[in-house]
Amino acid sequence: MSNNHPHASDNRPLPDSELLLDYLNNALDKKAKRDLEEMLTEDELLGDAIEGLKQLKDGKEAAAINIQLNRMIRSKISKKKNKKLKSLSFPLWLVLLITTLLLLMLAGYVIISKLP
Repeated sequence: MSNNHPHASDNRPLPDSELLLDYLNNALDKKAKRDLEEMLTEDELLGDAIEGLKQLKDGKEAAAINIQLNRMIRSKISKKKNKKLKSLSFPLWLVLLITTLLLLMLAGYVIISKLP
């Protein structure tokens, strides 16, 4: 079966960061280690990620980078949500002004149309 995405495995879930850190620290049992190594041989991108993690001094450094990246992502997401909420919120006084003007125009039209 030909796959255009060498990093996209068929039905296998991607390992989480804790599992990868445990693998790098040799804290996995034999079966989990074998399963992960099988995933690494099948998935080029995942293998490259592990190689990059191996370049770090220790697992604590990788965990700190992971935490920092997650914070940055959450921060950007919350800023986007706040920006959307601000752009959608319309000032109440402006809504009331437009409504009042429309009602006055409608009343003026009705009065003028009733005149002989």
